[in-house]
Amino acid sequence: MIPVLTARAMRAVDRAAIRGGVPSLVLMENAAAAIVDEAASAFPEWRRVVVVCGPGQNGGDGLAAARLLTGAGTAVEIWSLTSPSAFRGDAAENRDLAMAAGLSISPLTSRAAWRGLAAALRRADGVIDALFGTGLSRSLTGPARRAVLAINASGRPVVAADLPSGLSADSAVPIGPCVRAARTVALGTPKTCHLFPPARDLCGKVVVREIGIPRLILLRQRSRIRMVEAADVRRLLPPRASDTHKGDYGRLAIVAGSRGKAGAAVLSARGALRAGAGLVTVFCPGSVASAVVASLPEAMTRELPERDGALALEAGPELRAALRDFDAAVVGPGLSTGPAIRAVVEEILAVRIPLVCDADALNAFPGRPDAFARRRAATVLTPHPGEAGRLLSTSASSVQGLRLETATRLASKSRSVVVLKGDATLTATPAGRVSVNPTGTPLLATGGSGDVLAGALGALLAAGLAAEAAAFSAAWLHGAAGERLAERLGDAGLLARELADALPEVRRLLRSGWDG
Repeated sequence: MIPVLTARAMRAVDRAAIRGGVPSLVLMENAAAAIVDEAASAFPEWRRVVVVCGPGQNGGDGLAAARLLTGAGTAVEIWSLTSPSAFRGDAAENRDLAMAAGLSISPLTSRAAWRGLAAALRRADGVIDALFGTGLSRSLTGPARRAVLAINASGRPVVAADLPSGLSADSAVPIGPCVRAARTVALGTPKTCHLFPPARDLCGKVVVREIGIPRLILLRQRSRIRMVEAADVRRLLPPRASDTHKGDYGRLAIVAGSRGKAGAAVLSARGALRAGAGLVTVFCPGSVASAVVASLPEAMTRELPERDGALALEAGPELRAALRDFDAAVVGPGLSTGPAIRAVVEEILAVRIPLVCDADALNAFPGRPDAFARRRAATVLTPHPGEAGRLLSTSASSVQGLRLETATRLASKSRSVVVLKGDATLTATPAGRVSVNPTGTPLLATGGSGDVLAGALGALLAAGLAAEAAAFSAAWLHGAAGERLAERLGDAGLLARELADALPEVRRLLRSGWDG
């Protein structure tokens, strides 16, 4: 996993790399190459590019990128907030190299220059934003603010160098006017602004690129927040051996469904099977079992006592005895909130097998996250903001405003791994570690998406993964499946079963070296 670093920690990393023998000019050249490579990959149609540079190191990255673009045959115009003579250090070196390559640098120091920038933006296919990087700590004013507004007004797609100018690296909240990027190339490591909304929304698609800093130096920086990489999930899901059988991949129980909510049980089971579970049994009220079988004959069912279409009190002891034969269980999707549900879930909590608690298994304990703390086996809670709010006796809006704090608080109080769903899904542990999931799309905002995630997570637990690893891996696969479908469907109209059915393709691509 990549540590999520503060601006101060990133500066320390840069210094350590330079002291360790990596020249600062090489770091800048590598950063520029990463920016140009991402621009070429994301926007192969670009033929004319405007590069807008600030006075510092970020501007130096832009000057080097302009030179590399020119060398690749792209028509480039460079605009700078200051006179070219004001650049210092590595940025000055790249100023000289850019000019030696035949490029001119136009300073934005007159009315005519600002009119020239507006005209250049109209002619351009795209923009490289190299105004400001991680050092910014206050709102932009004056010419810097004017440059940001001009870039946004142009409507041209923007590739941002390290972060969109105007954002603070250490804040999820914009501190003033900011460039709205289509792509952001996070240099070395991700920062807070790359991962948490609303700042994340201004970054577009974030791609983290190495720039030559030894990984050991990055890992020496203590950070409780990390970003999940495809490589982390790939290591946990190796190819299957030819002599294995279904029993080798876990027996998963899913306790789900009620009258009118049989679909939640079906989708959870489908997610589990598509994520690789060997055997899946759905425990449900007798009246919905036929619907589960008809929709998903690959899953087995076991009918339980019911009352008014939901599990009856008598189902609890039966489940407590039956679940001992399984490797893991998922409880909650579509169970309803009938009077017996809490007692049934309490019986399940007493079984010493890894457990995913979702939806109504969480709603059964408003204000009582400690209800999960007494378990003697791995527990993963998968709340959306509303469910997290109910567990902690607060509102969904409060949870959304304090996602990181909420996830860690709930993990501590419940002594469980917590998957706080939403944009940049968080996996938090009772020890205080937090993993940020970088995959996902608005396409996932549809009924049943969470049921699929719960099933997939249960499958990974049943296969033997530790709770934290199963949680962040399932979140990554779930989000990546959504991204694959978004390439064809756009940002709306997903059926949750399509999401489940995309999981095997994502696993296959992952093994082939795909990074999402």
